[in-house]
Amino acid sequence: MALYCIKKDGNFLTYRDQFNDSHTCEISELHFAMFSQWHWTTEEDRSKFFTSQTEAELFIAERHEEFFKDAEVTLFK
Repeated sequence: MALYCIKKDGNFLTYRDQFNDSHTCEISELHFAMFSQWHWTTEEDRSKFFTSQTEAELFIAERHEEFFKDAEVTLFK
Protein backbone atom coordinates (compact mmCIF):
# COMPACT_ATOMS: atom_id res chain seq x y z
CA MET A 1 0.00 0.00 0.00
CA ALA A 2 1.38 3.38 -0.99
CA LEU A 3 1.63 6.15 1.58
CA TYR A 4 1.75 9.86 0.86
CA CYS A 5 3.03 12.81 2.84
CA ILE A 6 3.03 16.58 2.50
CA LYS A 7 6.29 18.44 1.97
CA LYS A 8 7.29 22.07 1.80
CA ASP A 9 10.81 23.34 1.21
CA GLY A 10 12.20 19.84 1.78
CA ASN A 11 10.47 19.44 5.16
CA PHE A 12 7.66 17.08 6.14
CA LEU A 13 4.33 18.01 7.70
CA THR A 14 3.86 16.67 11.22
CA TYR A 15 2.04 17.68 14.38
CA ARG A 16 3.09 18.27 17.93
CA ASP A 17 0.68 17.06 20.59
CA GLN A 18 1.11 19.33 23.61
CA PHE A 19 -0.11 16.54 25.88
CA ASN A 20 1.72 13.57 24.39
CA ASP A 21 3.20 12.74 27.78
CA SER A 22 -0.17 12.37 29.46
CA HIS A 23 -1.45 8.87 30.03
CA THR A 24 -5.07 9.36 29.06
CA CYS A 25 -6.83 6.62 27.16
CA GLU A 26 -8.81 8.88 24.86
CA ILE A 27 -8.24 12.27 23.32
CA SER A 28 -11.34 14.14 22.22
CA GLU A 29 -11.52 15.89 18.87
CA LEU A 30 -11.74 19.23 20.69
CA HIS A 31 -8.63 18.47 22.72
CA PHE A 32 -6.79 17.49 19.55
CA ALA A 33 -7.85 20.65 17.72
CA MET A 34 -6.93 22.92 20.61
CA PHE A 35 -3.58 21.48 21.64
CA SER A 36 -2.00 20.02 18.53
CA GLN A 37 0.15 22.18 16.34
CA TRP A 38 1.12 21.50 12.76
CA HIS A 39 4.74 22.17 11.94
CA TRP A 40 7.46 21.16 9.49
CA THR A 41 10.22 18.68 10.32
CA THR A 42 13.23 17.22 8.55
CA GLU A 43 12.50 13.85 10.20
CA GLU A 44 10.73 11.82 7.53
CA ASP A 45 9.56 9.12 9.95
CA ARG A 46 7.61 11.72 11.98
CA SER A 47 5.63 12.98 8.99
CA LYS A 48 1.84 12.82 8.77
CA PHE A 49 0.92 9.95 6.43
CA PHE A 50 -2.05 9.74 4.09
CA THR A 51 -3.36 6.57 2.47
CA SER A 52 -4.12 8.24 -0.85
CA GLN A 53 -2.90 11.17 -2.87
CA THR A 54 -6.44 12.54 -3.00
CA GLU A 55 -6.74 12.49 0.79
CA ALA A 56 -3.51 14.50 1.13
CA GLU A 57 -4.53 16.97 -1.58
CA LEU A 58 -7.89 17.54 0.12
CA PHE A 59 -6.12 18.09 3.44
CA ILE A 60 -4.13 20.94 1.87
CA ALA A 61 -7.10 22.32 -0.08
CA GLU A 62 -9.24 22.59 3.07
CA ARG A 63 -6.64 24.75 4.79
CA HIS A 64 -6.17 28.29 3.61
CA GLU A 65 -3.46 29.39 6.03
CA GLU A 66 -0.15 30.78 4.79
CA PHE A 67 1.48 27.86 6.60
CA PHE A 68 0.32 25.43 3.89
CA LYS A 69 1.12 27.69 0.92
CA ASP A 70 3.38 25.93 -1.63
CA ALA A 71 3.04 22.57 0.16
CA GLU A 72 2.94 19.55 -2.12
CA VAL A 73 1.93 15.91 -1.87
CA THR A 74 4.68 13.35 -2.39
CA LEU A 75 4.92 9.58 -2.32
CA PHE A 76 6.48 8.48 0.96
CA LYS A 77 9.84 6.76 0.35
